[in-house]
Amino acid sequence: MKHLLFVFSLIFASFLVPSALQADQKVIYISYLDEDSVPERVFNGEYFSVKIKTLSTIRQHNRLKYTFKGGRGARIQNHVPYRRDKGSYVIDTFYFMATSSNIILPNITASIGNNHATLKGKKIIGVTLNPDKKFSGILANEFKVTTMDAKKYDNKHNIITFEAKAKHCNIKKFHLAVANEQGFERSKVGINSSSMTYYAVIPKKYDKLEFTYFNLKKERYVKIKMPIEVVDDSVSTQSDLKPTENKNYLIKIALAAAVIVIAIILLIVYRKWWIILFIIAPGIYIALQAAPAEKVCVNADAPLYLLPIENATVFDKLAAPGKFEVKHSVKGFKQITHNKKIGWISEDDICAN
Repeated sequence: MKHLLFVFSLIFASFLVPSALQADQKVIYISYLDEDSVPERVFNGEYFSVKIKTLSTIRQHNRLKYTFKGGRGARIQNHVPYRRDKGSYVIDTFYFMATSSNIILPNITASIGNNHATLKGKKIIGVTLNPDKKFSGILANEFKVTTMDAKKYDNKHNIITFEAKAKHCNIKKFHLAVANEQGFERSKVGINSSSMTYYAVIPKKYDKLEFTYFNLKKERYVKIKMPIEVVDDSVSTQSDLKPTENKNYLIKIALAAAVIVIAIILLIVYRKWWIILFIIAPGIYIALQAAPAEKVCVNADAPLYLLPIENATVFDKLAAPGKFEVKHSVKGFKQITHNKKIGWISEDDICAN
């Protein structure tokens, strides 16, 4: 009987031992791809990449998940990696942003079900810049201003709007030291490419816009300089209303009136019908110029926008309802003056009656 029990125990153990060995067998291997997969040093505010190699003996890369624990001085940008599948292993790229000069990467754990492996985070040297006063807060491989427009804001300021594109840049950090008011009208943030539409209210004493950004490829500051050429739309918008700023308007009216007087004299002397045209045309011009400007009633608490576009920046609100002279109109917006500042109101905020 004892002999029989011993045989059964051997048979039972032969099934258990392989299962236990299989349970202890390592399934996932994780490591940095190579020596260049982690930068030795980065600048504070810079995007940088970390490449890791993960090998799974059971494949199933679609089930592969990562968790991050610990670390300091670096903020993960993409929890889902950019992946290259090599069959038995994958190369996964994660992007971080340096946030201090003392950087330790987090420990990265790769797991498939209950199987997991952990890669210990490395130390990276962080470099903090010492920028000049014109620094815009931008670190980028490339930064370009593509378009720029400048208009009168009030008697002491101009408002500029411009579009810019950047590569490998946190474009949301952009700012101008010389601006009284500034902000983003639109922005598209991406690790590899970014773009923005930006506005700034600049004192009139500046005839050019200057700022610097740090070029990551060249590792030096690059200066961007653009002339501020104010577009004078006072005639088309009827915004040039002050007597001291209205000389051209009065000269044109006086000339038109003089043409009418001369034409009347010629008509009396020569009695030619075509002379009447020189009376009618200037008369129509004077009538149009003398016509009262459009006025609209605007509701209380209506926001006043810097630009006539969706999601534009609000810089003031109307405390009470009132009637305002319309200086210019575009689709969905009307330009008015409030508290001696020119801004745009949405047509949705115009009084119903």
